[in-house]
Amino acid sequence: MSRRCLALLFFFLPLLCISGQGMAMTGDSVLLSDPSLALSDRVWAYDSEKARQIVGTLFRRTEALASYRCTILNFYHQKSLLPDEWLTLSVRYPKTIRMDLLRPRKGAALVYRRSTGLVRVKPFGFLSFRLTLSPRNSLLVSRFGHTIDHSDFESFTRRILKPACLARACLYLGKGIWKGRPVDILNVAPDVLEAHRIFGRMMILVNKQTGFPVMIETISPLGDFMERVEYRNCQTNVLYPQGYFKL
Repeated sequence: MSRRCLALLFFFLPLLCISGQGMAMTGDSVLLSDPSLALSDRVWAYDSEKARQIVGTLFRRTEALASYRCTILNFYHQKSLLPDEWLTLSVRYPKTIRMDLLRPRKGAALVYRRSTGLVRVKPFGFLSFRLTLSPRNSLLVSRFGHTIDHSDFESFTRRILKPACLARACLYLGKGIWKGRPVDILNVAPDVLEAHRIFGRMMILVNKQTGFPVMIETISPLGDFMERVEYRNCQTNVLYPQGYFKL
């Protein structure tokens, strides 16, 4: 299989560790674009301490997890109702990650193991063909630089959210209802070098009951919509069958 063919195959793979927003900062006002979000507060709190508490809780809960699974929908167009990418993300700690793509390339699968630092790739569901690649291989990096080794909640919290909060670049805005679920609304400006060059600002909706993100929407440094990632049907401490993380 040619490198060009593989590049086309993996161009759309959503290897998300960072994702993002439909919120822009204009002075001290925040514009929220998602029509599914109903706001509970008329005045934003802009509370950095509250944001640090929420992020700290998220980090402790992810550290306590043995495993989890989520369905992930990734939208690259702000008004789109159909996700550009749709996958199942399965995580087992110490970190082993499996992605099963449902759209646009149903049947493709990837497995990353921290112990080897490599990704096992199954490009097609109907073929036994396999590849072993670095997670930084250009065939596996998403359009905004996301990689499978940093696609889990623990990595996102440790590499993006905690540094942003330490720099007072994450703020708790208030409460809301998103698709029937009570959420806390965070406004985050990524502070790590690799994210800061690409992402301008993130809006993160955190489920008040579970403490985990349910939506992350990102804009560019110029204020343009980049992507929206939704986490659905998340299950924690999943008992995966033997051999599930082998390709």
